[in-house]
Amino acid sequence: MIDNTYGLMHSTKFTNESRFCVIPRRDVYKALVNACKRAGVKIETNAETVSVDPSGVIQLRDGRKYKADLIIGADGVHSNVRNSLNIGRKEVIGNGAWRALIPRIDEDKKGIAEEHWNDYRRIGIAPSTDKYRYVYLTGMTSDKEALSEPFNKEAWLSSFPHLESVLERIDDCRLDKNFYYIYLNSWKRGRVALLGDAAHGMEPNLGQGAGVSITSALELAIQLERYDIEDALDSWEKIMKPAADTTQMFSRIYGAAASNWPKELLGIRPEIVSKSMGSDNIDLMMSTAARYVTGLNTSVFI
Repeated sequence: MIDNTYGLMHSTKFTNESRFCVIPRRDVYKALVNACKRAGVKIETNAETVSVDPSGVIQLRDGRKYKADLIIGADGVHSNVRNSLNIGRKEVIGNGAWRALIPRIDEDKKGIAEEHWNDYRRIGIAPSTDKYRYVYLTGMTSDKEALSEPFNKEAWLSSFPHLESVLERIDDCRLDKNFYYIYLNSWKRGRVALLGDAAHGMEPNLGQGAGVSITSALELAIQLERYDIEDALDSWEKIMKPAADTTQMFSRIYGAAASNWPKELLGIRPEIVSKSMGSDNIDLMMSTAARYVTGLNTSVFI
């Protein structure tokens, strides 16, 4: 974490216990699709869910209905599954981001992820594949120059001139003008379970949103192999929800420091962030999801 004077605010070493891996979405999707095919799963696109019933009935946009032993709603922050159950709440956050993969060059640092802060803008750069690096550019939704379409390289260069090489490599990028938090007291109702962003959407400040979603899915599968559906859902939620809730909470704290810090106190932010992040307890709490181990009877971390 690097401040606007290029000073180091915080650093964390990557180890086997503090893992870091940035996988392109298309690779994740390909792996999941291939696994589904091997398992004989029927994949059907253009089959939007409009409503579900806790008894296990699901209705699609085209009028078809199905009765299921278990419905898993993994349909994102705008989940129709969640909305049809009328549970939880969605809170819009006035922050957003551009995200992109850029080609790697020989001059890029190896094995290092960086996040640069200046005012209320941030640029993160992380190793991904042998060919690409992952870049995100985060700002306030009200910052029209930062988060207006098309992508405004000049605006970002004005805040981060030392990252010109990175910014010039951004070609195709995705914009999310707003992030959302999803808060649920419970991830399940009857024969319906909510998974991923539909259950615990959060700002991607800690880089663990997708990770905790995939981990939660694996934990659910493990519990369903051990118990009947009702007991499996109870066990899964009891084990997994605290890890997701903690990650969500610290993502919000991190976002507040980055985007909601009082402007008159920006001068002392690097020192306060540095001292706070230097706490071993905070560092451990922020990496709760990354350290989670599936398949254990209780929430145990390594």
